[in-house]
Amino acid sequence: MLELLQLLAVVLMGIQLGVSYAHFMQMPGKLELPLDCYILVQNDVIRYRVKLGLIEVPAIISALAAALLLRKHRKVFWLTILGAACMVALWVVWAIFIQPINQQVDNWSPAFVPENWMELRYQWHFYHLIRLWIAAFGVVALTLSLMMEKTRPAS
Repeated sequence: MLELLQLLAVVLMGIQLGVSYAHFMQMPGKLELPLDCYILVQNDVIRYRVKLGLIEVPAIISALAAALLLRKHRKVFWLTILGAACMVALWVVWAIFIQPINQQVDNWSPAFVPENWMELRYQWHFYHLIRLWIAAFGVVALTLSLMMEKTRPAS
């Protein structure tokens, strides 16, 4: 059960890393789009945001459950906790910074955008870049925790 929880945490965090990497790869092209095309693409892209929540919650739960089972294995425990903390940080960055921008973009049309739309666009990409680094760090921590020997507890 422990290895399954650890593997699930790694895989689900890996999916989050993939989504963040996809945003990074889209950035140069999306920043060059004219406003009307940007709105169309952005509103199409952010439709999956609720579905990603279906990945983030089980990822956090699986990492925390694995950490609970690993509490006697100090190094592995802390790596797993670090991975779980990265998952929580991903959600916090999304909830505090990205989601408010998403909600604004949902209401944009070529005829109606705020004056600071370019600044908001850059911020959206910047926060996704932060998520990319957090996710990469989390994948490394969780992968190391999965690879470490767990046969004897740390004293």
